[in-house]
Amino acid sequence: MQEAVDSKIGLDATSGDNRKAESSFLKFRGIDHIAIAVLDLEASILFFQDVLGFELKGRSHVKGRSTGMLYANLESGGIRFVLCQGTEPTSQVSELVGRNGVGVAHIALEVDNVDAAVQTLKSRGLGFDTTVVRCPGLAQAFSSRSIETGLSFEFIHRDGESGLLESNVQQLFGQLEQSGKY
Repeated sequence: MQEAVDSKIGLDATSGDNRKAESSFLKFRGIDHIAIAVLDLEASILFFQDVLGFELKGRSHVKGRSTGMLYANLESGGIRFVLCQGTEPTSQVSELVGRNGVGVAHIALEVDNVDAAVQTLKSRGLGFDTTVVRCPGLAQAFSSRSIETGLSFEFIHRDGESGLLESNVQQLFGQLEQSGKY
């Protein structure tokens, strides 16, 4: 079974030993946040607040070259959700919802070193839709959406920054918009 998976993603039968060696370069520390693509941001915020008891920590509007995204950050008990709504039918978030329905846009995994994680995962066959975006206290990169799971992953390292930084979100959104990925 593992050989079939390895073959499908371009790994040979001897690469299992390589994955074990590489695993020392890739340690996940936890889930930083889960981004959910929604149709109605306001209704979704109310659901998270009134039904689930999450606290709204912030909201913002990101504009790309031709499309945009509204998003809200909600937290409870150390768990963070980011709700995202496209501002136009051609927005990457709107395209994602149109293709897959509302639901998980990406899962952000905490790592010690985003560059090392990207390098290791690329060697294992995972594609990336963005470069590593950095600002003081934060580094992030987005993987391509997996055809096997339908998921995209964000790899993130925080060094003193606890929130979502507008500059990073803007850069990541712009790269994804330019690539036509969602």
